[in-house]
Amino acid sequence: MMCHRSRMLPLLVVAVVTLLPAAAVATNYTVGDEKGWNPNVDYTSWVKKHRPFYKGDWLLFEYQNGRSDVVQVDEVGYDNCDKANAISSYSKGHSYAFQLKEAKDYYFICSYGYCYNGMKLAVTAKKGPAGGDGSSSSKSDTASSSSSKSKSSAAASSSLVNPSYAAILAVAILFLRML
Repeated sequence: MMCHRSRMLPLLVVAVVTLLPAAAVATNYTVGDEKGWNPNVDYTSWVKKHRPFYKGDWLLFEYQNGRSDVVQVDEVGYDNCDKANAISSYSKGHSYAFQLKEAKDYYFICSYGYCYNGMKLAVTAKKGPAGGDGSSSSKSDTASSSSSKSKSSAAASSSLVNPSYAAILAVAILFLRML
């Protein structure tokens, strides 16, 4: 049995390592970095610092419950700080994770009145740079851009696990149990 294990383990490791680069494609951003989703943060500069954003990336809004919300609006709602035709709205808890599922423009505001003072975010998600089909969100543009990426906290990123990565991990655990 030990001989069988010694042959299976390298094969399993190679299979998992081969699949990981394709699965780990999205980048998680904490909106506003350490300042979070709060009044008096320059979100235009934050976007410039972190762009480009790609289809599949995640935006994590961290805020104070009861003092702000995250409202996805169209461009008119963004320009006018108007939530009347909101696409979605979230105000529960202390954080909200939003995935950029399509290559398009996304607009977010705070409807608690802070939008008029700049608490709004406009992000353009592009198709993935590798192959141009949106299947990859590799962020290897420049050393400075990769070092300035804002990663979400460990607790938040555990809820943002890429489904492909989770499937690979589940298969790996299954194989290890068989050994």
